[in-house]
Amino acid sequence: MRYRYSLDGSGLLTAPVLASILRIFQDKNVIASKKTNSGGKRCFNSLNKRMAETKSAAPKNDGWDLVSRFNPVVGRTQWKLVRCDYDYSQEVARSGYGDMLHDEDRNKKYHDAIRKAIKSRRECCPGDPIRVLDIGTGTGLLSMMAANAGADEIVGCEGFLPMADCASSVLDSNDLSNRIQVIPKRSDKLVVGQDCPSRFNMLVAELLDTELIGEAALTTYKHAAENLITADATLVPYAADLYLQVVESPFLWSHHRLLPISSVRGLSLRDYQDVLLSKPVSTCPGTPSVFDIQASELEVIDDETSVLGSQQIRCLLHEPLRVKRFSFGPAPKDIVLEESLKLNRTNNGHPLKAFRAGTVHAFIVWWRLKMEPTNTVPDISTAPKWSGDPEYAWRDHWMQAVYFPCESRSLQKGEEFEILFNHDSLSLWFDLLPPKLSPTSATENILVPMNGTSDTNPCSIERPVCTCGMHYSWPRSRIAHLNSTPYRTMARSVIEILRTKLREFHSQSVNIIVVSDASLLPMLIAQDLKKHRPDSSVHLYHVDISPCSARFLEGIYRAGSLKSTNKLKIELFDSVDQVISQVNHLGDSDCQHLDKMNATILISEPHTAAAVLPWDSLYFWYAFQELVTASSFSEVHLLCPTRFRICAVLVEFEDLWKVRAPVKNYERFNLSAFDELVQKAMEESDPPVEPQPLWEYVTFARSLPVVVFDMTLCDHASKRANVDLKRVDEWITSKQANLKLTEPSLNGIVFWVDWLLAGSGDSASPNDIWYSPAGPQDLIVPNQKIRWSSAGVQQGVLFTPLEWMSTIHQFSQGQHLPSVSVLADFDPTTAEQTFSLHLIPPET
Repeated sequence: MRYRYSLDGSGLLTAPVLASILRIFQDKNVIASKKTNSGGKRCFNSLNKRMAETKSAAPKNDGWDLVSRFNPVVGRTQWKLVRCDYDYSQEVARSGYGDMLHDEDRNKKYHDAIRKAIKSRRECCPGDPIRVLDIGTGTGLLSMMAANAGADEIVGCEGFLPMADCASSVLDSNDLSNRIQVIPKRSDKLVVGQDCPSRFNMLVAELLDTELIGEAALTTYKHAAENLITADATLVPYAADLYLQVVESPFLWSHHRLLPISSVRGLSLRDYQDVLLSKPVSTCPGTPSVFDIQASELEVIDDETSVLGSQQIRCLLHEPLRVKRFSFGPAPKDIVLEESLKLNRTNNGHPLKAFRAGTVHAFIVWWRLKMEPTNTVPDISTAPKWSGDPEYAWRDHWMQAVYFPCESRSLQKGEEFEILFNHDSLSLWFDLLPPKLSPTSATENILVPMNGTSDTNPCSIERPVCTCGMHYSWPRSRIAHLNSTPYRTMARSVIEILRTKLREFHSQSVNIIVVSDASLLPMLIAQDLKKHRPDSSVHLYHVDISPCSARFLEGIYRAGSLKSTNKLKIELFDSVDQVISQVNHLGDSDCQHLDKMNATILISEPHTAAAVLPWDSLYFWYAFQELVTASSFSEVHLLCPTRFRICAVLVEFEDLWKVRAPVKNYERFNLSAFDELVQKAMEESDPPVEPQPLWEYVTFARSLPVVVFDMTLCDHASKRANVDLKRVDEWITSKQANLKLTEPSLNGIVFWVDWLLAGSGDSASPNDIWYSPAGPQDLIVPNQKIRWSSAGVQQGVLFTPLEWMSTIHQFSQGQHLPSVSVLADFDPTTAEQTFSLHLIPPET
C-alpha cells in the first residue's frame, strides 16, 4: 500500500496531514504516542524506530521520503516530506553557477583570453594541435569558447556529477558534443593514457573564490602541472595578483570583537565584563573562515577628524598594496603552496607608512586575474568600487575578503608599520607585526620561513584558530548585532519594562526566564537586579537552545557568579523542557529555588541561533505555551515581545536579481539546459523567500512599506498565553495587504519583522516600543535607496516572476501602475510562513 501526502510550500507536514499519517500507522499498530510529564512534550522515540522500520520495508513512495528533522523554531523534532533527491537538488541550487554566468565582464574576458591564447599558440607553434583541458567545466561554457576559437581537442572534467550531466546536455543543445568530451571526474583523478591519450598544451579553468585559493586552486594547478599538461602549456588564466587596503572601521571591527557596554546608558556587565573582555578573548585571532562582503557598499571617509559610523571605513594606505603574485604554472616549482611574507614596502619600494592617522581594524583584500601570457586582455578584478580600479565590475560569486589583526593598533600619519601575510594551500591570513625595533634597509618585502618567525620581529604565523570559544559559538553577524546601538537600546528598554513589572509583585518571589540564544540580556538583567532588587526574591534562568552558545556562556556565568557579592546567579538550560523537568524534580535538582508556586515572567529578545529568516525566532512563544500548559507553574506572564508583525516593501535590486535569474543564452551559446536544471532544483529544495544581507546590495523602494501579517502572542491585559493552536486565526489581526507600485520597475519584495516590546500596538501610540532587528535604518521613501540594518538577522527576499515586468510595462503605458497583493499564511504547528502573490491591475 502506498500513502500519498499533501504538504505546504516548505515540505513540512501540516498538523492535519501529520495527524492523519499518525492515525494510519497507529491503526496498523506501527506506532504509539504518549504524553510525558514535561508539559505536553511528545515522545517520538518509538515513532522514530517504527517509522524507520516501516520505511525500510515499504516500497518507494513516489519519489518522496519521510524524514525526521529538528525544527528549532518550535523546539521539536518533526516529520518532513522531502524528495529522495533533496540533497542533490539543494547542492545544485546552492552551487552559484547562475550568478557566475550572469557576470558579463568575466565571460567576455575569458572568451577574449581563450581566443588570444589559441591564436598566439598557433602563431608560435604552427602545426602543433591545440589540446585543451578545461578543469571544473561546469556548464561547459569555457570548453565551448575554446571550440569556437578553433581548438583541435577539448576535454572538460567535472567532479560534481549533476553539473557534468548538465554540461553534456548543454553541449548537445549547441551541437558540440562531437568536439568536446566531458569526463565526470575531478582533475586529480584523471590519468594520462587512461582517460586521455596525452598531456594537454593548454589549460583553461575557473577554480577561484573570494579568497582566491579557497577552492584548492593551488593544489589543483600543481597536480595539473605535474601530471596533465606539458611544460610549455598555455594557461588561461596564468596568474593572479593579491591586493589589500588597510582600513580603520569600528563597524568591521564590531564583527570581530565584543565591545564594552557603557553603564552611562543604564546598562552594565560589571560582574561578567572582565571575562567577556579578558585578554584571551580580546586577542583571540577568531575563526579561520573568510569574512566575505560586498565591500563596495562601505562608505569611504577621508576626513581624519570624522567619527566613523555604521558601514563606514577610512583607508590608511595611499593606494592598495600588492601583496604578491600567485603563479598557476605551467612549471610546478612556480606554484607555491605555503608562504609567509613580511610586508614593509609599497608597490614602488618605499617604506610602508600610514597615509593618514587612524586605527588599524581590518585588511580588505581582493585580487586581479592575469588572463593570458601576452597581457593583451585586461585583468578580471574583484576590487571594490572605491578602490579606483578601472576593471571594477559588480559580481556576487566573487566579493572582497576581510581579515582582522589579533589586536587593533593606532597609527600616526607617516608612521611606518609592517604586515605579516601568510597562506597555505587553502587560506590567507594577515596580522600586524609589533612596532619595529630597528629600521630595515630592504627595498622589497621579506620572505619569512614558514617554520619560524622573522629575525627582527617575533610573530606567530600559525593559521588563526579561535581559542576563546566566542568566535566559534557566535557568528560574526551576531557579535556585530550585540555591539549595535539598536540592540543595546532594545536591552535597556526590556530592563526598564521588567523593573516596572516587578513592582507589581513587591516581596513575592519571581522566576524570570530569558529565552534567547547567544544573548547578553540575561547578564544585563542580572546586573540590574543586583542593583535595583538586591534581595533574593528574584531568580533568573536562561534558556539557550544553541549547544555551542550554551557551552560558551556556561563558563561566563560561572565566573560572574564567583565575582558577585549577591546570591543571584544565572541558571542555564538547553530547552524549556529542561526547565519544566527541573520544576517537577526539585528534590533531585541543583536548582533548588525554581519554585512552581512563584510568579514566572518570560522574556525574549528574540533571537534563535538557527534562525534563517526574520520570523524564525519564535521559539520563545512555543516555550511560553509549554510553560503554561505544563501545569507546573501557578502564574506565567509573557513580558515581551507580545506581538509581531511582518512588514514588506516592493523593491528594485540593482544587481541582486542576477543570482536567481535564468541565463538563457551567452552570445551564441544556448544554456537553457542549465536553466532548467537549476530552476527545478531551486523549486524542489529552496523556499521562495530567502535570506539576504541587504545592506550589501543597492535596493530602491518601489512602494511604501506595509504590514502584511500581524499577530498577538498573548492576551495583552493578562499577559497570559492563548494556548489553543487550533484557534490561531483569532490572534492574527492581519494577513493580507496590497502594495501600490510607484515605478514601472520591480524585481523583488523584501520582508522583515517588528517585535512589540511595550504597549498594545493597536495604534500608533507613542508608548509603543517596537524592535526591528532586520528593518530599515531610516524611513523608507518610495523610489529612494533603502538603508538596511547591517547587523544581526538578514532580511527575507522574494524575487518576483520575470514575466511580471512585461505586464507592468503594458499598464504603465496608460499612466497607471498595478499593485501587488500579498497573502501570508502561518502554520503554528511548524511555524512556517508562506506567501502568495498576485498582480492587481490598476484602477482606471
